[in-house]
Amino acid sequence: MERCSAERLIEIFTSQDWTKRSEAIKRIEKEKEVLKRYYERAKLGKLGAWRRSPRGKLALILIYDQIPRVIFRDERAYATDKLARELTRELYESGEYRKLSDEEQLFAFLPFHHSERLEEQKIANRMFKRLYERNPKRFEWIYRASCEYVKIIAKHGAFPHRKKIPKRKR
Repeated sequence: MERCSAERLIEIFTSQDWTKRSEAIKRIEKEKEVLKRYYERAKLGKLGAWRRSPRGKLALILIYDQIPRVIFRDERAYATDKLARELTRELYESGEYRKLSDEEQLFAFLPFHHSERLEEQKIANRMFKRLYERNPKRFEWIYRASCEYVKIIAKHGAFPHRKKIPKRKR
Protein backbone atom coordinates (compact mmCIF):
# COMPACT_ATOMS: atom_id res chain seq x y z
CA MET A 1 0.00 0.00 0.00
CA GLU A 2 1.27 3.44 -0.96
CA ARG A 3 2.19 5.69 1.97
CA CYS A 4 -0.16 8.64 2.48
CA SER A 5 1.76 11.79 1.66
CA ALA A 6 0.46 15.35 1.66
CA GLU A 7 2.51 16.09 -1.46
CA ARG A 8 1.04 13.15 -3.39
CA LEU A 9 -2.50 14.12 -2.45
CA ILE A 10 -1.96 17.74 -3.47
CA GLU A 11 -0.51 16.55 -6.78
CA ILE A 12 -3.57 14.37 -7.51
CA PHE A 13 -5.81 17.43 -7.38
CA THR A 14 -3.60 20.25 -8.65
CA SER A 15 -2.19 18.38 -11.63
CA GLN A 16 -5.59 18.38 -13.35
CA ASP A 17 -6.77 20.88 -15.95
CA TRP A 18 -9.78 22.25 -14.09
CA THR A 19 -10.86 24.37 -17.06
CA LYS A 20 -12.00 20.96 -18.39
CA ARG A 21 -13.84 20.10 -15.20
CA SER A 22 -15.66 16.90 -16.26
CA GLU A 23 -12.43 15.35 -17.59
CA ALA A 24 -10.58 16.35 -14.41
CA ILE A 25 -13.28 14.80 -12.23
CA LYS A 26 -13.14 11.54 -14.20
CA ARG A 27 -9.38 11.35 -13.65
CA ILE A 28 -9.79 12.10 -9.94
CA GLU A 29 -12.46 9.39 -9.64
CA LYS A 30 -9.96 6.85 -10.97
CA GLU A 31 -8.00 7.50 -7.75
CA LYS A 32 -11.04 6.70 -5.59
CA GLU A 33 -9.43 3.80 -3.69
CA VAL A 34 -6.31 5.85 -2.90
CA LEU A 35 -8.48 8.77 -1.80
CA LYS A 36 -10.50 6.51 0.52
CA ARG A 37 -7.27 5.53 2.28
CA TYR A 38 -6.40 9.19 2.90
CA TYR A 39 -9.91 9.82 4.22
CA GLU A 40 -9.84 6.81 6.55
CA ARG A 41 -6.40 7.72 7.92
CA ALA A 42 -7.56 11.28 8.62
CA LYS A 43 -10.72 10.00 10.35
CA LEU A 44 -8.51 7.86 12.60
CA GLY A 45 -6.48 10.97 13.51
CA LYS A 46 -3.29 9.69 11.85
CA LEU A 47 -2.63 12.82 9.78
CA GLY A 48 -2.91 15.49 12.48
CA ALA A 49 0.76 16.45 12.15
CA TRP A 50 0.00 17.77 8.69
CA ARG A 51 -1.76 20.72 10.32
CA ARG A 52 1.63 22.25 11.18
CA SER A 53 2.34 23.60 7.67
CA PRO A 54 0.36 25.44 4.99
CA ARG A 55 0.75 22.53 2.52
CA GLY A 56 -0.23 20.04 5.21
CA LYS A 57 -3.34 22.10 5.95
CA LEU A 58 -4.10 22.17 2.23
CA ALA A 59 -3.85 18.37 2.08
CA LEU A 60 -6.25 18.10 5.03
CA ILE A 61 -8.62 20.54 3.31
CA LEU A 62 -8.59 18.25 0.27
CA ILE A 63 -9.35 15.28 2.51
CA TYR A 64 -12.25 16.98 4.29
CA ASP A 65 -13.70 18.99 1.39
CA GLN A 66 -12.90 17.28 -1.90
CA ILE A 67 -12.47 13.59 -1.13
CA PRO A 68 -15.93 13.10 0.42
CA ARG A 69 -17.48 14.67 -2.68
CA VAL A 70 -15.64 12.06 -4.79
CA ILE A 71 -16.21 8.94 -2.70
CA PHE A 72 -19.73 9.51 -1.30
CA ARG A 73 -23.04 10.22 -3.01
CA ASP A 74 -25.08 10.90 0.12
CA GLU A 75 -25.01 13.16 3.21
CA ARG A 76 -21.47 11.95 4.02
CA ALA A 77 -20.24 14.11 1.12
CA TYR A 78 -20.79 17.12 3.40
CA ALA A 79 -20.01 15.55 6.79
CA THR A 80 -16.51 17.03 7.13
CA ASP A 81 -17.19 20.44 5.56
CA LYS A 82 -16.88 22.15 8.95
CA LEU A 83 -13.38 20.72 9.47
CA ALA A 84 -12.35 21.92 6.01
CA ARG A 85 -13.72 25.42 6.70
CA GLU A 86 -11.80 25.60 9.99
CA LEU A 87 -8.55 24.85 8.16
CA THR A 88 -9.37 27.37 5.43
CA ARG A 89 -10.05 30.00 8.11
CA GLU A 90 -6.66 29.22 9.72
CA LEU A 91 -4.87 29.69 6.39
CA TYR A 92 -6.81 32.87 5.64
CA GLU A 93 -6.47 34.57 9.02
CA SER A 94 -2.77 33.73 9.35
CA GLY A 95 -2.01 34.71 5.75
CA GLU A 96 -0.33 31.33 5.27
CA TYR A 97 -2.31 30.80 2.06
CA ARG A 98 0.15 33.20 0.41
CA LYS A 99 2.80 30.46 0.64
CA LEU A 100 0.71 28.28 -1.71
CA SER A 101 0.69 28.39 -5.51
CA ASP A 102 -2.33 29.89 -7.27
CA GLU A 103 -3.71 26.42 -8.07
CA GLU A 104 -3.25 25.39 -4.44
CA GLN A 105 -4.98 28.57 -3.25
CA LEU A 106 -7.97 27.64 -5.39
CA PHE A 107 -8.33 24.38 -3.46
CA ALA A 108 -7.58 26.06 -0.13
CA PHE A 109 -10.63 28.32 -0.55
CA LEU A 110 -13.08 25.76 -1.98
CA PRO A 111 -14.49 25.04 1.50
CA PHE A 112 -15.64 28.68 1.67
CA HIS A 113 -16.98 28.34 -1.88
CA HIS A 114 -19.01 25.33 -0.70
CA SER A 115 -20.16 27.15 2.45
CA GLU A 116 -23.68 28.38 3.06
CA ARG A 117 -22.36 31.30 5.09
CA LEU A 118 -22.41 34.54 3.11
CA GLU A 119 -19.28 35.90 4.82
CA GLU A 120 -17.28 32.84 3.74
CA GLN A 121 -18.72 32.99 0.23
CA LYS A 122 -17.56 36.59 -0.06
CA ILE A 123 -14.04 35.70 1.08
CA ALA A 124 -13.85 32.90 -1.49
CA ASN A 125 -15.16 35.26 -4.15
CA ARG A 126 -12.44 37.85 -3.37
CA MET A 127 -9.76 35.18 -3.49
CA PHE A 128 -11.03 33.73 -6.75
CA LYS A 129 -11.33 37.22 -8.25
CA ARG A 130 -7.67 37.82 -7.39
CA LEU A 131 -6.69 34.52 -9.03
CA TYR A 132 -8.83 35.37 -12.07
CA GLU A 133 -7.19 38.80 -12.42
CA ARG A 134 -3.76 37.13 -12.37
CA ASN A 135 -4.69 34.40 -14.84
CA PRO A 136 -8.11 34.88 -16.49
CA LYS A 137 -7.93 31.81 -18.72
CA ARG A 138 -7.11 29.44 -15.88
CA PHE A 139 -9.46 30.82 -13.20
CA GLU A 140 -12.45 32.31 -15.04
CA TRP A 141 -14.57 29.20 -14.42
CA ILE A 142 -14.20 29.33 -10.62
CA TYR A 143 -14.60 33.09 -10.40
CA ARG A 144 -17.85 32.96 -12.41
CA ALA A 145 -19.15 30.06 -10.31
CA SER A 146 -18.23 31.97 -7.15
CA CYS A 147 -20.15 35.06 -8.27
CA GLU A 148 -23.22 32.86 -8.81
CA TYR A 149 -22.81 31.13 -5.43
CA VAL A 150 -22.65 34.48 -3.63
CA LYS A 151 -25.95 35.47 -5.29
CA ILE A 152 -27.58 32.14 -4.35
CA ILE A 153 -26.53 32.32 -0.70
CA ALA A 154 -27.47 36.01 -0.46
CA LYS A 155 -30.94 35.22 -1.84
CA HIS A 156 -31.72 31.82 -0.28
CA GLY A 157 -29.33 31.50 2.67
CA ALA A 158 -28.51 27.99 1.45
CA PHE A 159 -27.98 25.95 -1.69
CA PRO A 160 -31.51 24.86 -2.67
CA HIS A 161 -30.29 21.54 -4.11
CA ARG A 162 -28.80 20.55 -0.74
CA LYS A 163 -32.12 20.86 1.08
CA LYS A 164 -33.09 17.53 -0.51
CA ILE A 165 -30.28 15.62 1.21
CA PRO A 166 -31.62 13.47 4.06
CA LYS A 167 -30.08 13.90 7.55
CA ARG A 168 -28.15 16.95 6.38
CA LYS A 169 -27.01 19.43 9.03
CA ARG A 170 -26.55 23.04 7.97
